[in-house]
Amino acid sequence: MKLVLDRICNIGVIGTLPIVTDELQVELLRELELVTVVSPAHPLAKRRGLVSAAVIKKHVQLVLSDRTALSQGSEFGVLSPSTWRLGDLGAKHAFLKAGLGWGHMPLHMVKEDLESGSLVTIRIEGLPREVVMPMKVVYRKDAPPGPAARAFIAQLGK
Repeated sequence: MKLVLDRICNIGVIGTLPIVTDELQVELLRELELVTVVSPAHPLAKRRGLVSAAVIKKHVQLVLSDRTALSQGSEFGVLSPSTWRLGDLGAKHAFLKAGLGWGHMPLHMVKEDLESGSLVTIRIEGLPREVVMPMKVVYRKDAPPGPAARAFIAQLGK
């Protein structure tokens, strides 16, 4: 979002960032289904049923972090006081598969891992069974997307 505000990019894609300045227009692209996963070697994978809030707080949560100051001090979906912050979803995925913590991931990114057994889902007490994250496109109100950018946005929403 900062790159759009600074006019470095014409459009941006955001997920959980709830604070959008008045200079930006926001449009919903789609919703991504999220799952909470761990490596089968992780201690949480051995638990049956819902994992309590007290238990989840004892384990490292891998959290995707915004690399800009826009969301500094904000927490989105953080349940454990013990976190490792990663700036890249691919790195988070690799850390999860290596058993270095637990975390929420887009289902489409981990579907093959779940099918092969290299990751397993866990359910956490208090979280709904289905969690979705809205993905939105943002652009400056004073510089709306032209025809090519509109076509690109339409493709992103599919």
